[in-house]
Amino acid sequence: MKFIVREGSNEREVEVLRHGSGYRVRLGDRWLDADFVNIGASVRSLRLEDGTQVALLHHSSGTTHEISLGHGTVQLDVVDPLAARRRGRSDDMGGGGVVKALMPGRVVRLLVEQGASVRKGAGLLILEAMKMENEIQAPADGVVDEVFVTAGQTVESGAELLHISANA
Repeated sequence: MKFIVREGSNEREVEVLRHGSGYRVRLGDRWLDADFVNIGASVRSLRLEDGTQVALLHHSSGTTHEISLGHGTVQLDVVDPLAARRRGRSDDMGGGGVVKALMPGRVVRLLVEQGASVRKGAGLLILEAMKMENEIQAPADGVVDEVFVTAGQTVESGAELLHISANA
C-alpha cells in the first residue's frame, strides 16, 4: 500500500507491504524489513532487520501522526492517495453516499450510530488492517442513514460500511 508522508514542506512516497510476520517498507529507493507491534495504548515497538529495537510513542488524529522517539518528536501527515482521491470525488458530487472499505480488515469499533449527524472528517469507525488501526472518516457533512457492519466483523476491500445522506 502506498502513502504520501509530509513533514512540513517535505513530502515523500512510502510503500508498505506485508512480509511474513512483519513489513517491508520502501523509503525512496531503499527497502527496510521491520516488525511493528502495539505494546500499549500509544506505545509501539519497532524492530529493524539489523536487530535494532526501539520503543516509540504514537498519537494520531485524522491523517496527523505525532511520533516521539528518544528525545525528539516529529509530526507527520500520512495520506493514502486512493482515499484522498475518493474524498475528492465525493466532495465534487456534493458529499454523502456509501462509505466503503479501502482495504480488507476487521471493524474494531463503531464511532457513530444510525441517525447521527456527522461533519466532514469526523471519525465513523475504526478498521484494523495489517495490525494497524485506521480511523475511517466522513467524506462530507451529513446524517448516517444506515450502518452495514458491526464491531468485530471482518470486511473485504470495497465492502460497504455505512451510508451518509448529505445535508441539504
